[in-house]
Amino acid sequence: MIVIICLIGLAVLAGLYAAPGRSPTAASSAVARSPDPGPLAVSSRGCLPGITDLRSGRSTLRIRNTGNSPEEVQILDDTHTYDYADLELVAPGTTRELIVVLPPGRFGASCEADDGTIGYSDPFQVTGPAVGGVHRWIPATLTDLGNAVTNYRTSVTAGLKQLASDTDALQAATDGQDRAMIKKRWLTAYLDYEQLGGVYDTFGDYADKINGLPSGLPRGVQDPAFTGFHKIEYLLWHNGSDDQIRAATRLLDRDVHGLVKAFPHQETAPNDVPLRTHEILENTMQLTLTGQDDLGSHSGLATTAANIDGTRMTLKALTPLLQQNDPALLASAEHSLDQLDAVVTSLHRRGGYPALRALSRTQQERLDGTLSGTLESLDPIPTELEVLLTQDNS
Repeated sequence: MIVIICLIGLAVLAGLYAAPGRSPTAASSAVARSPDPGPLAVSSRGCLPGITDLRSGRSTLRIRNTGNSPEEVQILDDTHTYDYADLELVAPGTTRELIVVLPPGRFGASCEADDGTIGYSDPFQVTGPAVGGVHRWIPATLTDLGNAVTNYRTSVTAGLKQLASDTDALQAATDGQDRAMIKKRWLTAYLDYEQLGGVYDTFGDYADKINGLPSGLPRGVQDPAFTGFHKIEYLLWHNGSDDQIRAATRLLDRDVHGLVKAFPHQETAPNDVPLRTHEILENTMQLTLTGQDDLGSHSGLATTAANIDGTRMTLKALTPLLQQNDPALLASAEHSLDQLDAVVTSLHRRGGYPALRALSRTQQERLDGTLSGTLESLDPIPTELEVLLTQDNS
């Protein structure tokens, strides 16, 4: 399980972009800010009762959950078409800030509990001059995400077919003595799998069997539970015997074909595709660029390139939805991925990618900085496209 840790200082994208939960741009900073209305309550008894009219520009609303259920708060236009800010589940008894940049107009708030109950505030007016830094989007629905999941699973099915073919070729290579050929076919199959990073939860136990790391296992690299691509990687680059490599490769091939057979019957959660659009590259920063998932092949740059492709796969599935709901966010995400792709491609040399440790300090800093910027651009996607899944525990 990947623990999602925010590693990046939130920098505002150039110009007027202000994503949910992030500081708005300087474009609105010159506008008079609304007086602090004090904590606004949310509970089953009401949605922000007492909310007052605001000035256009940046407002900071302090949301206090006085009820017994987590609540999600959104600021909407008066037709409930566009969302201007979203504060994800506020726990009972807590107070959190909701920062929003609003133009002149009429607005309201919605408050959704984790059992799916939705309440609405009284409408309120925003007065004042036009402002920059406004960001709005159309909230996604379960139907929207269902279509995206269907599109994504079609791509994954094709990717799994290629993966099975390439693990077959890897296993066939172990019948010979050519370690260079085995390493080459290992990398091809491994990168196939890395491009499928958006469905590791869907894969269940197969994810660890195929791509698990030895960290956390009682015996580390010697633990019987350590299998899959990284087991083979360790053996190939640490003088494992032919028999060990052959056995590990045979097991990998069997697990991959097991996954291919199981996948049509596995379920992908609706929120997984937007979440992984950010998380795949976040995992790249946490594990790959730090060398934590390198068991000897020094293939971190090739893995990063595959993870970019994997992110593009999730974004492609979401493209119709983002074109409708937030085309500016889609354009920003595509542009940032292109920039990162160009940086990684520029590091490719004849014969492949160099090891990360062979990069100059300037190259490493450029790679890290570009990846950080890409993550910043992708960060709003999970929030904007997330739908609340009912969790009625009564």
